[in-house]
Amino acid sequence: MNRRLTLAALAVAGALAAIAPGANAQSDYPNKPIKLIVDGPAGGINDIWARRYANVVGPALKQTIVIENRTGASGSLSAEALTQAAPDGYTMYYGGMNPLVLYPGSGGKVRYDPVKDFLPIALGTMGYPSLVAGSAMGAKTVAEAIAKVGSTERTCGTGGNASVGHFACVQFARAAKVKLLTVPYKAGALAAMDVAAGQIDFASGFYSEIEALVSGNRLVPLAVYGPQRLPKFPNVPTMAEAGMPGLELPSFSGFFFPAGTPMPMVTRLHTELLAAMKTPELSGILANAGGVYQVMTQPAFADFYRQEIAKWKKLSADTGIRVEP
Repeated sequence: MNRRLTLAALAVAGALAAIAPGANAQSDYPNKPIKLIVDGPAGGINDIWARRYANVVGPALKQTIVIENRTGASGSLSAEALTQAAPDGYTMYYGGMNPLVLYPGSGGKVRYDPVKDFLPIALGTMGYPSLVAGSAMGAKTVAEAIAKVGSTERTCGTGGNASVGHFACVQFARAAKVKLLTVPYKAGALAAMDVAAGQIDFASGFYSEIEALVSGNRLVPLAVYGPQRLPKFPNVPTMAEAGMPGLELPSFSGFFFPAGTPMPMVTRLHTELLAAMKTPELSGILANAGGVYQVMTQPAFADFYRQEIAKWKKLSADTGIRVEP
């Protein structure tokens, strides 16, 4: 009997010894720099926000956050890089709509599964586009714009094929029962400029892309594709308020770990990232840029992320919007 008890004790001790290194690695996490892969080039909007977060979260963690910019293939190369990293809590990803939602959901070929390979940590930023018309059109509301269009075919500029702006134009045309020819641009801001110049009739743009043209009375924001009015555009109704319910097209970015990363590490990063966005510096910058922020728990952000992937994939199927081969 004593021999059996001794063998059992040794087995338990061995199991505990095997677990201990992993447990210790989590208890003193992080104990070395964290690499943050960013979708986009240095100086791009994702890079700017990634560095803003890193400047707050790094000191809170008492570790350096090293930014690694990745570009190419509509952002899919940056997302793919995360799936090649070990799920040990020391490689994160900052990206959003294009590589994780729009591109794969619209038929883009990727070597990863946006749901199975990515573990959501926290929301980064969120914004909603506005439908705009040129001042020369003479429309101040969605109803007036629809009346101006009538049965003629008009144009709507987008930020590229299968972009948020592309979906915004097509969804508006379908809801309003008007004919709109989508015109792709390299960026939404360029489309907005051509609307202001009278080259095209409509476009959708985010606050930072259209604010100067709206302030200069060259663009008229007709409605916001969001659940509530933007703080920077308090007099601009939502699409639902304008008589077109269901036209909500959030554009978001977020932080992700490789699937399989231990949850204590996810929880630690979520806590620090959420605290960072609540600082006056980051929340003020986002508000001044016309963005909004929804405080979400980690499970809530994970649910939101999965729902957005499913929603945009369905929108692609329903509208026929596909990534160009």
